[in-house]
Parts: sequence; structure tokens; C-alpha cells
Amino acid sequence: MNVLQLISSSVGYYGAERVVVTLSAALQDMYVNTVVAAFENSAKDCHLEVLNQAESYGLKTERIACHGRLDRQAIRTLRSLVERYEIDVIHCHGIKPVLYSLLATRGTKVGLVSTCHSWSIENKKDWLVSAVERCILHGIDRIVVVSDTLVPQLRRFGLRADVINNGINLEPYRNLRSVVEQHAGWSGRPVVGAVGRLTPVKGLQFLLRAAPEVVRENPDVLFLFVGDGPERQALEDEAKSLGIQNSVCFLGVREDIPELLSSMDVLAMPSLSEAMPMALLEAMASGKAVVASRVGTIPSVIQERVNGITLSPGDVSGLASALNDLLRNKEFRTALGYNARRTVESRFSAACMARQYRELYGELTSC
Repeated sequence: MNVLQLISSSVGYYGAERVVVTLSAALQDMYVNTVVAAFENSAKDCHLEVLNQAESYGLKTERIACHGRLDRQAIRTLRSLVERYEIDVIHCHGIKPVLYSLLATRGTKVGLVSTCHSWSIENKKDWLVSAVERCILHGIDRIVVVSDTLVPQLRRFGLRADVINNGINLEPYRNLRSVVEQHAGWSGRPVVGAVGRLTPVKGLQFLLRAAPEVVRENPDVLFLFVGDGPERQALEDEAKSLGIQNSVCFLGVREDIPELLSSMDVLAMPSLSEAMPMALLEAMASGKAVVASRVGTIPSVIQERVNGITLSPGDVSGLASALNDLLRNKEFRTALGYNARRTVESRFSAACMARQYRELYGELTSC
């Protein structure tokens, strides 16, 4: 079976991009020939980190040059890739791959699958894009969502979806060396981390507002923000206004996520909205205690005070209290981390995710 994973990345190497690479690598181990393709957009927001990561796993990759919103040459390029690699299934990740795949495969027997990773509606443009996507999804053979919380949104548009949880490759999270000791002034300090794109929906402003209370009880605590995005300057300004700039470090985009997670004592995820966040699974795979908002699929992953702690989104005082509780109680923190890793091993491995997609592809191709 030959599968083309198709994505148009405009933000870097985050959740959906990580899923594409993790899934593709796991499918290769199941003898599914996989090619990862991404649109090389002419716009300033072109990001091809997903291809670089795929290549590091030895996966075949392709760049599809694309100029404008509907590039006929890009459609022809996609069709030529389908023919060259004898593709049986195109697996789309995002609205642009869905549209181009529908146009490029007209008159063929290529199966089309689309995974909806999330719908964060932060403005009118987001609402319009999500509405258009749900309309054109009627042309797709099978739709997958990573969280059952997304199913009702599709159902309102007359669409049916399968639920396949995200999974991660556990191997990179084993026996890692902390990177904290490599930085002057970091060694020996308790570390609270946040990993993800710096956007309003991630709720990182609430983590900053909880930080002064945590600093009062733990003066040496260090807050690490891993990732970049449009809210970075506003978050840096807020840290200064709160007087905690010496306790906060914005690291930007990093490629050593497993090592950074190994350096953290607690991962904080105060999001306002999530589907199935990869950063959550990665932190749990690292054996870290997690404090996360009770949104999306997170409540079905975290068993309260067994493998993590959940809070209502925007609960600043509750977040500060939970972080202080974990930082003062190493035994409790360690127990949560141990149980978190066991949860990921049993329910959210890359192999488990890939087996479900392999079965879905087979239903479309009889392979």
C-alpha cells in the first residue's frame, strides 16, 4: 500500500506536523510505503520543518510549490506525485490539502482521508475557514477526528467521522539527559514548562498570572515557554509587568523537545481549547506531572490526581495552587509522572495509532 501524507504548514513544527511524522514513521514499520508532502507556499509564512523532521526519520518527502490560494500547477504537481508513487490513499491534514487532493484526484480511484486535528475559532476568519472546510469535507471518503469532542461539530454539517487518538513514538523519551544543567543559572532550580504555539487559545497568560504566587512559595522556580507565535511579545510584556521576568524564559522554537521535557518538573497546559494535544502526550511519555485545563479530550486522558491534575480553563488561583502542591511534594509528582507514562504506553502509542489508520486505509483500497 502506498500512502501520501499531505500537509500545508504555516506555523512550524507543532501538533499536526508531529502527528504526520510520527504516523508516517510508524506506518513504515508496518510495511506501508509512505511519502510526506508539504506545500511550499510563496507567502512569508511558509514552513517546511515537517519535511526536515520526516527526512530525519528516513522518510521520502516532496515539496509542492504553490503560488496563491488556487495554483493549477500545484494541482498538476500533486497529480504527478500520485502517479509517480502509485499512491493508493492521500491522507490530508488541513483544508488546503483537502481542496487540492479533491481537484488532483478527479477521475481516479485514489482514496481520500482527512484528519481534523482541531478547530480553534479565535476570530471571524477562523470561523469562515472552518465552515468552508466542513463543507468541502463532503467530498472526502473518510474523515477522522483526534477527539470525540469534534464529532458534534461535524454532525451539524451532516458529516460522519471516525475517532483515532493521536499517538507518539515512546523511544525518544527514554533515558534522556536534562538540558537544564547546560545553562548557567538553571541548574538546581524547579522547572515549570509550557510547550506549544504562543497563541491566545493556549491560555498562557493565565500561567503567567499564576506565576507570582508560585514564585512567592518557590523563589527559585523557573518557567520555560517553548515555542513561538503572535502572542510572544504580549506574554513577555506581561511577565515584566508582573515583575517575574527573572523567573521566566522564552526559548522560542526548539528541536530538542524530549530533552527539554526531561528537564521539567511539571508541564502546565492552561489552554482554553484543545483536541488531543501532542505536547500533553509527550510530557506524559516523559514521566512528567501535568496540570492541564479540563477541555477537549484532556479529561478522558487524565485521571484526576492519578496521572495528572485538571482545572477549569482560566482558573488562575487553582493553577497556582496545583503547581505549588506539585513542586513541594516530590513523591506525589513522581507518582503522577509514573502513572502518566503507563497511560501513554497502553493507550496512546504511535503503533496503536498507526494500526487504526492502516485498517482504515485498507477499507478504502482492499489492501
